[in-house]
Amino acid sequence: MTAPTTAPRHQYLEWIESQIEDYKATLTRDELLDIAELAIQRLAANPEGQYSLTEVMLCGAVDAVLFEKLGLPDFKHWQKACRNDTEDRPPRGTTAEYRAAS
Repeated sequence: MTAPTTAPRHQYLEWIESQIEDYKATLTRDELLDIAELAIQRLAANPEGQYSLTEVMLCGAVDAVLFEKLGLPDFKHWQKACRNDTEDRPPRGTTAEYRAAS
């Protein structure tokens, strides 16, 4: 019996997290603080109301800023580039085009 495969959406989310964490590892503390400040400004400008700023919310906001900064593809573009269900498609992994943190 074969092991169940991971859903493509889950693989994509893991890949995004990996790209962002790899990029964060290359930044200095001051660079991370600058990005956090930008994330706070974006949260404060949200017209839906005032947020109680938590560490989890700030972490998600910083990741969203880095997602944009790195120009990472959305799920559909990522899936097209990383399909591997036939011999004609690229092997499992990330194409060089989408490798943000090198």
